[in-house]
Amino acid sequence: MLKQKHWRVAGGVCLAACAAMAVLGVRIEALRSSPGLFLGYWALFLLLFVFTLYCVLLDLRFIKAEHAIMSRAVFRETLGDEEFRSALRAAQEKSAETAKPARRNN
Repeated sequence: MLKQKHWRVAGGVCLAACAAMAVLGVRIEALRSSPGLFLGYWALFLLLFVFTLYCVLLDLRFIKAEHAIMSRAVFRETLGDEEFRSALRAAQEKSAETAKPARRNN
């Protein structure tokens, strides 16, 4: 399985190649004279660009999955922990008890 670093590097290289091809595509005289070469050149550009978008989508999906995993871990460490929940209940009960006498005085 590819790691995040690998597809980020591949996407960056393809994006740089697309930028170079876009600049050179305007300056290369042979592309203007040969329709076959013109179509092949820009088909390669399109292929590299689509691969770059694929790498971006892979990265977004990876980040979304990683965020879900980390959120679940944080939940389990805090609200999912029985010790934390019992301490929270005790604090709420204590707060409710101290609030009752203040209401009676009013």
